[in-house]
Amino acid sequence: MLCERDTHMQVSVHQGPTIIGVATLEHLDPPMGVAFGPFTPSGQYDCDKHANTIEGDYVDDKGKLLSVFTEQYGLIETASIAIEDWADPSVGKHLTVWFKDGGDFAKLFSAHDDYKAYYP
Repeated sequence: MLCERDTHMQVSVHQGPTIIGVATLEHLDPPMGVAFGPFTPSGQYDCDKHANTIEGDYVDDKGKLLSVFTEQYGLIETASIAIEDWADPSVGKHLTVWFKDGGDFAKLFSAHDDYKAYYP
């Protein structure tokens, strides 16, 4: 579901049935099928279990355990999910979602300014 004048999508990030946080997908890389934005962890989030990158160091591909949902569309089919975790509040935490080729990306983001700029 896009919001804020069709520029941002609110998603929840889950490990199984547990919500580990929410994110606002604000930015896109349309030819790569990637959406990303700030991530706000829930009390169930643990950077050691869920983050791919901690303080700039790649740890492991933790996205295999995660899924992303939207209120309007439900489960989003993804190719990969990554969380970057920085203690510095000016950098914060970020979620990146790679979409499967031919998947939900166009359906979800065709009204987004970044998408329209790349695919006029």
